[in-house]
Amino acid sequence: MLEKNIKATLLEIKEKKESILIEQNLVKNRIMMIVESEDNIKNFKKLPKSKQTKIARKLVAEIGFLHESNILNEQDGLMGFLKGIFGNSLSGILQTIVEPMVNSLLSGLGLTGYFKDFLVSFITTNPLELAKALKSCEAMTSLVAQALSEGLAMMIMREQGLEGSGYTFLRNALGGAVKDTKFIESIESQVSGIVCQLYDSMTGKASDVVDKLKPETAAAAT
Repeated sequence: MLEKNIKATLLEIKEKKESILIEQNLVKNRIMMIVESEDNIKNFKKLPKSKQTKIARKLVAEIGFLHESNILNEQDGLMGFLKGIFGNSLSGILQTIVEPMVNSLLSGLGLTGYFKDFLVSFITTNPLELAKALKSCEAMTSLVAQALSEGLAMMIMREQGLEGSGYTFLRNALGGAVKDTKFIESIESQVSGIVCQLYDSMTGKASDVVDKLKPETAAAAT
């Protein structure tokens, strides 16, 4: 009985590993259809701006599609695998579409400098959240509010010199206050109008965003 259980467990592990390898090959093939070549990843900033934007938009849409399809859905599975493909280039690619978006947003909010740098960094290092945010102005507003609250907490800690190890309890308290759900909801209510206006201008019509950014690789999911 014990031997049968061990064999069954080993078979299950083997099948799971084979399934993951199949999914990894699928993802890599779909991603390469978008970026066209590894040289385009390495030399992304040398590509024409229009091509950079096209690749970045398709890539964000693909990340969202793969997540919704539960492809490589183990912890850090999908994003970890994408990091293996892109290395540190993924954030730079996403910056192509994120930076103009953040510039327009912060211009409407009257914020510049530090918050621009923080929001660009926060969003480009969270590509899955960006993919989700591009589906509705409400989702976009939530992401922006979260990023602003995180940025505010970081700014206060730096300006007040709370970065030393002795200030851990103060940092935790401050971080908890700024990241509190009610605080974030307050930010959302105050920025939603501007964010949704930007969202509509980006997509033409908010309801069309998924179709406009729908990955062309859907037919390749075989």
